[in-house]
Amino acid sequence: MPRNALLLAAFTLATAPLLRADDAPEIEHQPSICTVAGKPMALCGAISDDAMVAKARLYFRHQKDKFFSYVEMAFTGLEYCGTLPGARAGKAKAVEYYIWAIDDAYNIKRTSTFNLPVQSEDVCGFAPIERDAGRAAAITVHATHKDQGKKLSGEFDPTGVTFVPSR
Repeated sequence: MPRNALLLAAFTLATAPLLRADDAPEIEHQPSICTVAGKPMALCGAISDDAMVAKARLYFRHQKDKFFSYVEMAFTGLEYCGTLPGARAGKAKAVEYYIWAIDDAYNIKRTSTFNLPVQSEDVCGFAPIERDAGRAAAITVHATHKDQGKKLSGEFDPTGVTFVPSR
C-alpha cells in the first residue's frame, strides 16, 4: 500500500469522531395539564442543539381532526414559545400537540404527542394562557395538508388568526 494511502487511512481513523454529523436538537417540555376554552395558549419548550436550532414549530389539532396544523415558535431568550388559537367552548374537548425542531444540519426531533383537556377557568387553575395581547392578536396557523381547506378548524377561535392553507 502506498505511503499516502496509509497516511490518509490513519487521518480518517483519527478524525472520524470529529467529522460525524451533529446530533438532532434536544427538546425539554413540561406539558400543561389543561387549558381554558376561548383563550389563546402559550406553549414553550427549551430547545438546544450542538450547533444551531434552525426552526421550531408547535403542531396541534383538535383531538378528532385528521391533520395537524402548526405555528412557528420564537426564541424568547431562554426557550422557544408558540401561541395557539383558543379552543372554542363546547366544541373542543381536548387539543393534541407536539413540539418539533430542526437544526442547521437538517437533523429533526419531536416530542411525544400531548393531550391538553379544555376546561373551564374555575377547574383549570394553571392554564397556559397567552398573556401578551400582541402575540394573541397575531397568530399565524399553517395547514399541513390541502384537505384542511382555507380556514381554521371550527373547534378553534379564529380571532386574531391568519390561516395559511397548504399548497
